[in-house]
Amino acid sequence: MTRLGLVAALAVVALLAWRPWQGAGELAEQGRWVRAEPQVLERRLGLLGRIQPAQQVTLAAPFQGSVQALLVQEGQQVVKGQPLLELDTTQLDIQLREADAQRLKASRALRELQGWADGPEVARAQRALTVARRALQHSEAALEDTRRLFGRGIVARQELDTLSQQVSAQRLERVSAEDELQQTLARGAGDYLAIARMELGNAQARYDGLAALRDQRVLKAPFTGLVTRPASEAQDRQGVVETGQLASQGMPLLGLVELGRLQVSAALEQGDLAKVREGMPVEVTGDGFAGQVLQGEVVSLGLQAREGEGQGAWFDVLVRLAAQPEPLALGVRLGMRVQVAVVLYRSEQGIAVPEEALRTDSAGRHYVVYRADAGHAGQQVPVVVGQAVVQGVQVEGLAAGEVLLP
Repeated sequence: MTRLGLVAALAVVALLAWRPWQGAGELAEQGRWVRAEPQVLERRLGLLGRIQPAQQVTLAAPFQGSVQALLVQEGQQVVKGQPLLELDTTQLDIQLREADAQRLKASRALRELQGWADGPEVARAQRALTVARRALQHSEAALEDTRRLFGRGIVARQELDTLSQQVSAQRLERVSAEDELQQTLARGAGDYLAIARMELGNAQARYDGLAALRDQRVLKAPFTGLVTRPASEAQDRQGVVETGQLASQGMPLLGLVELGRLQVSAALEQGDLAKVREGMPVEVTGDGFAGQVLQGEVVSLGLQAREGEGQGAWFDVLVRLAAQPEPLALGVRLGMRVQVAVVLYRSEQGIAVPEEALRTDSAGRHYVVYRADAGHAGQQVPVVVGQAVVQGVQVEGLAAGEVLLP
């Protein structure tokens, strides 16, 4: 062998023998180097949903009456407190006057009972008792005189007996007058007075209730929102009411949805249910408002599976979107189908490597072949494997640099 060939052979043997494996020794650089540095790491779950209002009310007729004035149109934006519709109060005014008359009668009756002891009924009973007592006193005096005369033989027994019978009758009349006075006084106290107070309370409550209804003759917007058709039990939606239309009490008149607070209703498959929790951040995108990302969070998960969803079990997921002052200006419309991305995991400054960059030593520990940059040799660096993310697998124990893919 020539001297040149011998030198080459020795060089190959030396290269093969140089393989530091444990610790931070340099490694053979076989493969492709990729950059690994701190970045935002996320793991998401995609769902399909539909935009709906977070608050929606149906304004119903507080009392029976015809629509006197319709002040808004379907689709019109209104502010809180703005008049929407006015009802005619002709029939209600009749009921209100009748209730007022009953209230006045009950009030007068109570006043009479409260002053009953000084009233005419008691005065009459007292006069009757006074007359009965005086008549009895006169008759008793006459009877006493007649007895003395009878004892002297001046008057006949018949006259004495007549006066005795008269006194007995007048005593009964006095007792009857006393009972009548007590009964008359009782009618101004006790149960009679309590009943009068209750009747006045009932009359006052009825009057106040009707007056409160009349104050609602003008329906006003309870919040800033969009006027819609009212919901109806007979059909999903009924038409908007018209001026002159008769409305029964409780009849739906107008709907109002709040635009400043929107939410998204989506469905979650049973297999993904354990991944999602209330409070997780959500990003919502849609074709109707391309370029806009709506932020939100999961506010509730269904406790019971939907019915009629075919194979598998699907559960409702409700996402509350961040307040938007002008959602219509962004192109957001109620009922739009949207894409929902639930952020299952997020790290603001995490490092992820491709899954194929992870290696395992003889003890079952994970490591990567790492170098700070192209000017450094590769080293074996142990890492702790974390979450699987879009960028690969999050690892701990690694600084910014490059990892080797096999």
